[in-house]
Amino acid sequence: MNHEVVAARVEHIAMATGIIAGLSAVAATIATPTGLTAFGVWLGLVDEPLIVTVAPIMDKLATVCGTISGMTYFYAVRKKRRTAKQSAPDSSGPSE
Repeated sequence: MNHEVVAARVEHIAMATGIIAGLSAVAATIATPTGLTAFGVWLGLVDEPLIVTVAPIMDKLATVCGTISGMTYFYAVRKKRRTAKQSAPDSSGPSE
């Protein structure tokens, strides 16, 4: 598979997970227990909303995907430069 295609696909996955992580952070902020409900969560009488538990996991997933996307982008740039160097004619010799 072409290294540029792989880099583009990984970048799209990273963008999608970043959007999902952002939306889950907003939802967790809205769903965070306040007042007596927060006190009940602290006592263990009431369960914390699932989105509040999942939001940090989504954040870590988006960070990992972004890191992998950056690595594949720079790998694709490196491969592109290497193939450009190999296909360029050798002009370092003396010209007559």
